[in-house]
Amino acid sequence: MQSEQLQFLMLSPEIMGSLLSLKVPDDEAHLITSNAKWIAEAAFMSESVTYGLFSGKNPAGLISFIDPRLMDQNDENKHFQGDCLYVWRLMIDQHHRRKGYGQSAIRFAQSYAQLIGQKGVSLTTMDKAPLNALPLYQSMGFKATGRRLDDEIELVWRRP
Repeated sequence: MQSEQLQFLMLSPEIMGSLLSLKVPDDEAHLITSNAKWIAEAAFMSESVTYGLFSGKNPAGLISFIDPRLMDQNDENKHFQGDCLYVWRLMIDQHHRRKGYGQSAIRFAQSYAQLIGQKGVSLTTMDKAPLNALPLYQSMGFKATGRRLDDEIELVWRRP
């Protein structure tokens, strides 16, 4: 599936309201926190950055990254692959599915990682839960590391 042209806009007060209206289907609500909680948590995490995905002027999703190099040494940064940008959260609105936006968001993460000097991208997903995104990540070259973090499978993609 081909993706329409997406814009990735850094979270700001100007776009925050439109992003709060995004929703996943009810049967996927168990897979992700609410956008209001997500945005509030991200506002207080200096090592994270959040982008809204926009199709034209319409909000279509959210993605947040953590650069583990910015974590305090006292933080539990064993949770992260030190040479990889961590995709903390990703969601595509229920009305914007099947357009390739999830793949576009992951490609954005891969480009962002390269831009900031990271060798790849890591993430975790709820592989045991119904309707999880594991097939998407595997189709994009992510491989299991063998670790489980908070009962989620850890996956890594590294530049060739």
